[in-house]
Amino acid sequence: MFWLLDQLLGDPDRIQTEERERAVARRPRPDADGDPPELECRVCAYRGPERYCPDCLADTMRPPAQRR
Repeated sequence: MFWLLDQLLGDPDRIQTEERERAVARRPRPDADGDPPELECRVCAYRGPERYCPDCLADTMRPPAQRR
């Protein structure tokens, strides 16, 4: 209810600025259209984009561990 009253009675410049900020936040990011994430099987260490490991035939894929 407060949001509606603020939109009707608030400062037009501030409301327009907030609308622009929301539109930018809704815009898809370029990195979202990239390749699927690389996953690693926790059983046999197979790497690939699949959710199910083709070697183990199970849902054992996870993001690879960071190795240093």
